[in-house]
Amino acid sequence: MDAARALLDSLMGAERNAALEDREKLRRKFWDRTVCKHYLCGLCPYELLAQTRSDVGEHKTAAEHDLRCKQEWESLTAEERKEYGYEYDLLEWMEQLVRQCDERIAMSKRRLEEKEEEKPIEKKLSEEEAEKVLQLRAQMDQLIAKAENLGEEGKVEESMQITAQISGLKKQIENMTQLQLGPSTDRALVVCEISGNLLSSTDTEDRKARHYAGRHYQGWTKVREKLKEMRETVGPRPTGWKPMRSKDGRRRERDNDRDRDRDKDRDRRERDATKDRDRDRDRDRDRDRRRDRSREKDRDRDSRRRRRDRSDSRENRRRRRSRSRDRRRRR
Repeated sequence: MDAARALLDSLMGAERNAALEDREKLRRKFWDRTVCKHYLCGLCPYELLAQTRSDVGEHKTAAEHDLRCKQEWESLTAEERKEYGYEYDLLEWMEQLVRQCDERIAMSKRRLEEKEEEKPIEKKLSEEEAEKVLQLRAQMDQLIAKAENLGEEGKVEESMQITAQISGLKKQIENMTQLQLGPSTDRALVVCEISGNLLSSTDTEDRKARHYAGRHYQGWTKVREKLKEMRETVGPRPTGWKPMRSKDGRRRERDNDRDRDRDKDRDRRERDATKDRDRDRDRDRDRDRRRDRSREKDRDRDSRRRRRDRSDSRENRRRRRSRSRDRRRRR
C-alpha cells in the first residue's frame, strides 16, 4: 500500500486528492526539502546501493523521488541548474563514495598478496581426492551465491546459516588436503575493480554472470559512469562559489531589492495603520463628546421636567385645598 501511494505521489503529485483550486498551492516544487536533489540530477546513491554491501542508508531528510519535479528540473538550462548547486553536491558525494570503494579494493588486494606470499607447497592429490575436492568446491560456490542473494534481499539470519555451511565445507576441503590447499584457494581469488567483490578464478560462467548482473555491481557501475559524465559536464565547484538561488527557488541577487521593497511596503502599511488608528481615535473622541453632550441635555431636560412636575403638583394640591375650604364654608 505504501509503495503504491509513493508511486502515485511521484507520478501525480501528493496534492492529487486536493480540490482543483488548491492543487497549485499544494503542488511540490523541486527545491522543496521533501524532494531528493540527487534524483533530480539523474542518480540517487541511496536508491542505487540500497540493500547491498555498500548501502549508504536512507535519505537524511526523508526526501522522495518526484518525477514531475525531475521533469521541471530538466527543463532548466545548464547554467540555471548550476545556480542551485545540486549537481555540485552530487558530484562531490560520488567522488567520496568512489574514493572509499577504491580504498577497500586496494586493501583487499593487499590481503590477497600477503596470503599468496605465505603459500605452502601443494600436495599432489589422487584422482579420487581431486574429484571430491572439485565437487565440494562446486557445492561451496552454489552456497556462496545463495548467501549473497539472501544478503541482498535483507535476509541476514538465513544468509548467516548458509555462511556457516560454507565454513564447514571449506574446513572439510582443508582436512582432505591436510591444509595444503587452503592458501592456494585464496591465491585464486581476485578483486572486482568496480564493486570490490571477491571473485574466484574457478567460478563458473553462471556465477560470473550473476555477479555482473547483481545489484551491487550494477550500482557501482552506474555511479562510476555518472561521476565520469559529471566531471566532464559539470566540473568541480568553483572556489568561493555560493548558490545564486535561495532555498525557495528565487535568485539571491534579487532578494535584497525585494527585501527593501518589502520593508518599504511594510513601513508604508504601518504609517497608514497609525494614521487610521489616530483617525479612529479622534472619531471615537468626537463621538464620545457628542454622546456626553447629548446625555447632559437629556439630564437637563429630565431635571426641568421633574421640577415642572413638582411645581404642578404643589399648585394642584393648593387648588384642591382651596376648593375644600370653599365647600366647608358654604355648609
